[in-house]
Amino acid sequence: MRRAALLLLLAAAARATAEEPAPKDAPGAPREAPVPTAPAPPAAPAQDVVDAAVARGVAWLRGEQKRDGSFGQGPGETALALLALRHSGVEGDDDACRRAARRLEHELPDGTVYGAALGAVALLAQDARLHRAKVAELVDDLVAAQCANGQWSYGYRTTARGKSGDNSNTQFALFALAAARVRRLPVPDEPFARCAEFLRATQNTDGGFGYSARERTDSYASMTAGAAMCLALAASAAAGEPFGGAAAREDPAARRALAWLAEHFDAERNTGAAAAFGGRKGRRSDAFWRHYWLWSLERAAAANDTRELGRHDWYARGAEVLLARQGDDGQWRDPERELVATCFALLFFRRSAGRTLTPSGEDLPEITPGGGPRPAAGDDAQPPRTE
Repeated sequence: MRRAALLLLLAAAARATAEEPAPKDAPGAPREAPVPTAPAPPAAPAQDVVDAAVARGVAWLRGEQKRDGSFGQGPGETALALLALRHSGVEGDDDACRRAARRLEHELPDGTVYGAALGAVALLAQDARLHRAKVAELVDDLVAAQCANGQWSYGYRTTARGKSGDNSNTQFALFALAAARVRRLPVPDEPFARCAEFLRATQNTDGGFGYSARERTDSYASMTAGAAMCLALAASAAAGEPFGGAAAREDPAARRALAWLAEHFDAERNTGAAAAFGGRKGRRSDAFWRHYWLWSLERAAAANDTRELGRHDWYARGAEVLLARQGDDGQWRDPERELVATCFALLFFRRSAGRTLTPSGEDLPEITPGGGPRPAAGDDAQPPRTE
């Protein structure tokens, strides 16, 4: 009897041993299949690599300045170049910046929204105190130039001002008004509210935006990014918050625009441009205005305070694309002309919109009891005379 019981116990122990799984590292033990993981997003390029690219771009851009201080074609491009130089670390007392600022003081206003908007932002970056009077004039022009539907159009002379405009001029105008507002220039709430009302009413069902309600209405990246920026700026202005605050991050229309950008993100291409433009003027590629798209993206990200679009690190990918496309002489090109493409690239690299919308203390002019900027010691606070 005892022997039978002992045999039963030994048999049970053998079964338990046989059923116990072998250690994972034992010879012949089955191996678990690895759990698939999503690829890690690309890391941003090393800062010294970016700095070297910016330095080459600045050197090329300096060589494009004309004897009268201007750059490119008209005040808008002079302003764009000045803005790129200042955000790329060129000091305001540098001869190239001083000459460009003098030229803008002389040539503006030029009757265009691009000129007024970029001129205002560039002069604020150059010296918000010194150029306050000119910027205030340009801001007043932009406020008065808003179209009846809440957009802005290319020109703002009386004969050019109409019922509607386009989303390209609109994003530049509202960006300039935001830059002026944060630097304590008087900018009313109404332009922000009217712009947001128009954009909310005309947002495409997919969440994106086209050029205007009448032309190139299909969604594409640069226009969607510009609208996302405008919606965020308007939400912040309505809430009385700093730009990029909670109100911007929670705006439903801006969220939908950012979702479109995340779904269609491609740093190399202005996604949707080919379909929006069709065969007009041979513009059949999403590469159209690719550098403009990247700066639009940077401004949208700054206004919405977002570091990623879905799973995309927009800055890392954009910087990677720009580094690969820089010419041996330091410039960027195609499909835009070299001057504007290079300026857009430099502004993207330096995340210029964040600095424009959230300036540091030294960028904010001290206001006197009479409302004007306080002159520095030994300075009459007047802009330099033109050459």
